[in-house]
Amino acid sequence: MLVGTGDFLLPNATFFAELVGFLFVLGFLAKWVLPPLKKIMAERQEEIRSSIENAANAKSDANELFEQAKAELDRAKAEARDIVTRANAVATQLKEEGRERGQGEYDRLVAAAQSDIEQEKVRVREEVGREFGQMVVVAAERVIGAELNAERHTQLIQETINQAGTEAEGK
Repeated sequence: MLVGTGDFLLPNATFFAELVGFLFVLGFLAKWVLPPLKKIMAERQEEIRSSIENAANAKSDANELFEQAKAELDRAKAEARDIVTRANAVATQLKEEGRERGQGEYDRLVAAAQSDIEQEKVRVREEVGREFGQMVVVAAERVIGAELNAERHTQLIQETINQAGTEAEGK
């Protein structure tokens, strides 16, 4: 009676055969296909979790290295500034020492030159006095025609020269 009525809502024998086949395929998949698939999925999930952890660790390490490099760079900059400051101080000190040495050398040379000038002045004055005295004696001998007392004459000339030199220095 089931076959002849044509009621499509009622299950027939093919339905049960399909149901058994479906359950068999479902059991086969659950027993043989799903466990390896689950295992592969779990391994892949563990790999991803491990990669994420490694990436987080690498990022943390990179940040730490960046901070260390930044601190080292700041320290190097501070050291460079300190070196430049010290170099400027040394340059200023050397410049001042050089100026002082130069001024000392200048003062020494000026004093030596003044001393040499004074000595030369005295020597020239004495030489001019002697030569002038001799010229006066020679001129006087020619004019008078007789020889004067050279010693007395030289003494008078020297006194005159000294007096003229003193007057010249006073001016």
